[in-house]
Amino acid sequence: MASFQYKGQRDGKACAGTIESPDRKQAITLLTGQGVMLQQLEEITEDGAGASAGGLSLRLGRGKKIKPRDITILTRQWATLLEAGFPLARALEFVSRQNSAGPMAEMVADLSASIQQGRDFSQALADYPQYFGNIFLSMVRAGETGGILGAMLVRLAEMREADEALADRFKSAMTYPALMMGAMVIALGVMFAYVVPQFATMFEDMGRALPGPTQILLNVGDFASTWWPAVVVGGVVAGASFRAWTKTTAGAFQWDRTRLEIPVLGNFMAQFAIARLARTAGTLLESGVNLIDAFASAGDVSGNRYISHIIQRALAEVRHGKPLATALADAPVIPVLLREMIALGEESGQVGPMMKRVAEVYDRQTRETVSGITSIIEPFMVLFMGVVVGMVVIALLLPIFEMSTGGV
Repeated sequence: MASFQYKGQRDGKACAGTIESPDRKQAITLLTGQGVMLQQLEEITEDGAGASAGGLSLRLGRGKKIKPRDITILTRQWATLLEAGFPLARALEFVSRQNSAGPMAEMVADLSASIQQGRDFSQALADYPQYFGNIFLSMVRAGETGGILGAMLVRLAEMREADEALADRFKSAMTYPALMMGAMVIALGVMFAYVVPQFATMFEDMGRALPGPTQILLNVGDFASTWWPAVVVGGVVAGASFRAWTKTTAGAFQWDRTRLEIPVLGNFMAQFAIARLARTAGTLLESGVNLIDAFASAGDVSGNRYISHIIQRALAEVRHGKPLATALADAPVIPVLLREMIALGEESGQVGPMMKRVAEVYDRQTRETVSGITSIIEPFMVLFMGVVVGMVVIALLLPIFEMSTGGV
């Protein structure tokens, strides 16, 4: 008899506790029969901790728009229920009952109704292309055909969870520098808006020739105070124009290529794209998708159009009989590790598992890179801010210092 921890709601109030049941399916059935709307269900392991890997979490977004993370949670729900032995129709009905409002509830209820009408799950999901892309549909279709839908949903959930963890690491690496830069801009703005004008008035009253650094600072302050509306408008227009350019096919391709050449950050972005590429390709290959289709889809979701272009160009050679590793031999950006692992996989017929290993390697590298970037950027940004603010302060105090020393 296994023990399970659960959290949920009963009669509109939060409830939590433990329940003993032969298996997860029986636990869900018992709690549902007691009127509990489950939010979380985890098996208690021997050390007393909840086994979250196979846990059931029903914390779905209820906003106006369904977020990608909500789709990942939903996929994990379906996978958990199917692996626990629930029929697909019952699993969808169960999840539908747990979400009583919002677009998520409407979508899940519609999917449940479609299955009850006899449609395939992949056909029902295809009605929501904004949430379930080609890769998702292909893997679900393969799972239906092979009778392993639960296993396919597990793979999809794991792939999406890993991609989201990777994206979170990327955001964390970018957030701190952006915050520090924003703080510096605000600090300089306050100084030029309030501090520098007061010193400028005082210097005019002194009637003395000002040192070069001080004069430059005052000129910059005068320009900023006079032309700041034009600067702001120009910045907004430039930003909007750049954003519009990166949304064009040529602009997006060139920007993705340029980003990979940025010192330090370019290497991290390449690791991020290769990790997604390898993980997606590995998952698709292990799901029965052929090599060309698997890498074509993986290139599309790598997050970098330049890398996707390189993959598509190599696949054109594969269609003419060349091995993929050979087609990628001279390809820029593509790391040696990826090419060598593809070559080993092609020789052994194990390209899928090899790609999973490549993804693990680059996942680990991205974690190390985030840690390294943070440890380098933090002191650098603090030093940079200190130097800039210090130079402004020195420029403001230099005339006063010269006057005091000249009067001695």
